[in-house]
Amino acid sequence: MPFDADLVLVDGSADWTFANINTSAYGTPTSTTRNTGGFVVIDLGSARIGVAARGIAVVLCLSEAAAAAGDALTATVEQSATMAFTVPHELGKLQIAGATAGVIIGSEVPDTVVLRVTPTLRFLRLKASVTAGDDFGVVYALLSPYPFRVL
Repeated sequence: MPFDADLVLVDGSADWTFANINTSAYGTPTSTTRNTGGFVVIDLGSARIGVAARGIAVVLCLSEAAAAAGDALTATVEQSATMAFTVPHELGKLQIAGATAGVIIGSEVPDTVVLRVTPTLRFLRLKASVTAGDDFGVVYALLSPYPFRVL
């Protein structure tokens, strides 16, 4: 993968199925050590990433067609002052058509979704959930500090 490891929220290690994301709890990272599902908490301070006033982009790459058109994925970007996310603060939800706010449905993928956020706290993560039987295949989530032109 051509991205700096400090900028990878989810590396595609496990398919985004109900069993992986919800049952095995891969979709809720609480450590800067990558979990078996490929999710990790990014420490914006120690990685010296920082965030400019214009923000940082979360890029969600949904590389495969979902198992069914009605599959539902909720992907939320959260920040926290602590790595354990004891008090998480939602920065936004990734969506495509917005038919159901904050939910990506199977008929909308494959696709790439970009959400600009401006975190003010040290730790950042992507929290994902799907409903029973849903399968979105391999998904990547990346951070990009340079997605917007400054004029």
